[in-house]
Amino acid sequence: MNICGSIFRRFAAGRRAYRQRCTAQTVGFISGVRRTGKLAGTVPLMRIFVHALDEEGSVFETFLEHPVTWQQLSLLTPGAAIPLRYNPKDKGQAILDSYPDEAHIQELLDRHECSKHPGGTPLEERREINRRGVEKKALLENLRLTGKAECGEREAEVTIRFFSGDKETSTARRRMYLNDRILESLKIGRYVDIRMVPGKKELFAFVISANHICPM
Repeated sequence: MNICGSIFRRFAAGRRAYRQRCTAQTVGFISGVRRTGKLAGTVPLMRIFVHALDEEGSVFETFLEHPVTWQQLSLLTPGAAIPLRYNPKDKGQAILDSYPDEAHIQELLDRHECSKHPGGTPLEERREINRRGVEKKALLENLRLTGKAECGEREAEVTIRFFSGDKETSTARRRMYLNDRILESLKIGRYVDIRMVPGKKELFAFVISANHICPM
């Protein structure tokens, strides 16, 4: 009787059942990373603690265990976002989402941002940017902090320059709240990816793909 083989099959079946229960797609913000002392092949298995968003955009705490190479470990910094799936009946169960639904994640992020900044961009305007907006390159012409801060994010006045339909350049300016990670990535004089609503140039947002939030 192959006892080891039997134990391995039961373990594998348990892992499949665990993954099948994690059906709700969302995004989490890393709060900490801890070594488990285990290996997945030759790769260390890490326990990643996150503050995740539920369907209403409210925050809950959970964790997942995932193989992480030493190169990937440098990306798992506090505040970094990571796509995941969780068990809606037991939010303590979560796994990495290898195929995130970017539109759904963006909706959750928009609800969360509105709850943090009720005086900021309204939810309907955020939805319009996501649903009707067109992606394009723009030159970050200026970025000025206003001095206001809420929930760990700072308000900035952003000015961009882009090509309009007649090939002439045009500028747009708006205020938005940005976290430190995004602020650090924005360099005046460089091109950025934006999503802008046609005919409403003031309605734009920076594009951050869910697949590139925290690649693993």
